[in-house]
Amino acid sequence: MVWENIIIFAPKILRMKKIDFVYDIDEHEKFFFSLLPEHLKRKYAGLKAMEGGYYGVSQVSKKFCIHKNTVRVGKNELIANVVPLVGRVRQKGGGRKKNFSC
Repeated sequence: MVWENIIIFAPKILRMKKIDFVYDIDEHEKFFFSLLPEHLKRKYAGLKAMEGGYYGVSQVSKKFCIHKNTVRVGKNELIANVVPLVGRVRQKGGGRKKNFSC
């Protein structure tokens, strides 16, 4: 008796309309981009610029609100197959110098 109820209601659950599969890809892509660390943002922007063709760098820089040079650096890193340092986001020695006036 329980099995019959499942068979009766299952086709109603599985019916989906075409409108259920429409997504705002740009919005989700910007959200995904905001979650990435710095070096992966560069590489992802460079990859998108490669997909964009001739005007790819300027389109990606406007879309993600980053500088064109950042997109170009990411593109060049992908072309050169640059692997980031393991366990570090920035290179050693980068950033603000420590204040030793204690």
